[in-house]
Amino acid sequence: MEKEKKTEGWNSNTRGKIAVMQKLKDEVKKLARENRMDLVGVASLDRYDHAPEMVRPQAHLPEARAVVSMAIRYPDAMFVNAGDGDAESIFSIETYQNVVIGKCLYNAALRLTRFLEDEGWKTLPIMVSGRWRVHPYKSISTNWCADFSNRHAAVAAGLAEFGLHALAITPQFGMRQRFISVITEAPLEADPMYSGPSLCDKCMLCIKSCPVKSIDPSPEKLEKVTIGSRTFEYAKVDHWRCGWSEQINNIPEEGPAFAGQKIGILPPDEGEIDDKQFLSAFYAKNAEEPFQAPMTHAMGNCMRVCIPPHLRGKQKPPRNYCRQMMKKRSFSKTDASPKEVRRYEVCS
Repeated sequence: MEKEKKTEGWNSNTRGKIAVMQKLKDEVKKLARENRMDLVGVASLDRYDHAPEMVRPQAHLPEARAVVSMAIRYPDAMFVNAGDGDAESIFSIETYQNVVIGKCLYNAALRLTRFLEDEGWKTLPIMVSGRWRVHPYKSISTNWCADFSNRHAAVAAGLAEFGLHALAITPQFGMRQRFISVITEAPLEADPMYSGPSLCDKCMLCIKSCPVKSIDPSPEKLEKVTIGSRTFEYAKVDHWRCGWSEQINNIPEEGPAFAGQKIGILPPDEGEIDDKQFLSAFYAKNAEEPFQAPMTHAMGNCMRVCIPPHLRGKQKPPRNYCRQMMKKRSFSKTDASPKEVRRYEVCS
């Protein structure tokens, strides 16, 4: 009987349809906030018209009409204090970033999905970033591509805009949040896209802080993406280089050093990285570091140092210990040319 009442307004007239959908959208946002989401927004499907075919919402749910984007913020002290202070601890940020916050996002997405399904709308939750097709696949021409981009969804839903580093920056928290998305058949009205002051002034700290030179801001290599009526430009990111540190922890200064890892292996200064180099460096590091090597965590330095202009003075910047430690590298005498991988030790 309750179900009949909810669908009756949808089928009656245009004004009734709008009222029912607005009520549904209000309930969606209320449920998200009740599940500890700090940000929630809605994007319409037309904002994905220029997205690659296999990562559009319709590729996951053919009946899709809207995408709900949600985010939960990180505690500021996790960004500022990780690896700093007497404890030099990175285990809290590792656990909360990869386990606790991820589970909170999954819980909110699942509850939202079940709510919309109970209302009669097909709905599909997307996973938090962390799984990729590492190589091109069918119509996907890029490396390290997720099934669906939560950062692009956040921009499409009006929660964020892109920084030079190709990551999503929000006006409320800057870089200090994590996103998840829910694709639904429910025709929820889209929120306006962000139109305030630019959240990135190209201060270049993200480029300067990257120890593997994974971000290339060369004007001729800038990537363009169109979302709705807006076109964004951001730097080309070499995800093989980024993963060299963040995924397989070959750069101690980005976190592993605070768990005791001293051995580091740099990627080639130039050229593309292939699977063989990637795996060889990973196994070489693990062989020399014994059991500690796989028990480490790398913190993306581009995320940690990025504070949008209007939050400077409000968000405390972390100490750039990564760059300070990099000056104390002790390279092996057997190092070959700069184009090849180089082994080094972190000097205490």
